[in-house]
Amino acid sequence: MPRKVMIYIAGLVVLAGALLWHSMSRSSGSGESGLGCYSAVLSIPGIPESGRRLTPADCGQPHDWEVISLLRADAAERRCQEKADAFLGGSWRASRVVYALLSATDRMRGGLFCALAETSDTAGTTIGSTATLKDGMRDGRLAVTCLLTDLEDRDTLRYGGCDEHHAAEAAGLLPEGADQEADCPAAAAGYLSLTVDELSQRGDLQVRWFEGERGLCLLVEPDDPAGRHDTLRASVKGLGRAPLPR
Repeated sequence: MPRKVMIYIAGLVVLAGALLWHSMSRSSGSGESGLGCYSAVLSIPGIPESGRRLTPADCGQPHDWEVISLLRADAAERRCQEKADAFLGGSWRASRVVYALLSATDRMRGGLFCALAETSDTAGTTIGSTATLKDGMRDGRLAVTCLLTDLEDRDTLRYGGCDEHHAAEAAGLLPEGADQEADCPAAAAGYLSLTVDELSQRGDLQVRWFEGERGLCLLVEPDDPAGRHDTLRASVKGLGRAPLPR
């Protein structure tokens, strides 16, 4: 898998964190000022361009974004990440979720809404939800586990399950600020129940990572000259020196 895939992921995460929409409604189905679920007017796949309006929606019905907090502009991005971790019940950096800061009309308690959306792939393609994202990392349904090749864009990986044929698997989340190039091999080796030297000798798995603020390490199948892909049929967790599950 080309390394530019990981660089592309990081770019979209930064975009999601910096995006601003205007004229957010102050009321929603949650009963609190501005908090709750929203659908994008003229919704398109991915993150809409700045200026698209959102309309309140029932969280039990199809919607695009979930607003979880109203923040002051000062340090809003960091606070939104913290709010996301608490809302999801685990680190957003290991999730299928992206966040956005939306310009709010309510200036009494803050100026920016922190909003979350589920994505379907490493390109950050947002998908509609029919339930709240709350506790999605606590129960595991929003965790990045195994990833599948996107046949329409080989630089993108789709999120999937480890019981599907897949090309990569999340192998560990590093502490914020860690050196991913130096630390991901150790995290991946530990995930396999191997030492770093033993992992380097396997030859049938490579270590990659989500660059930027995610800090999520991956184990991936190497590029195949014959074009075979997604050959893994089960999780490699604790695999040790055993053959790959193909």
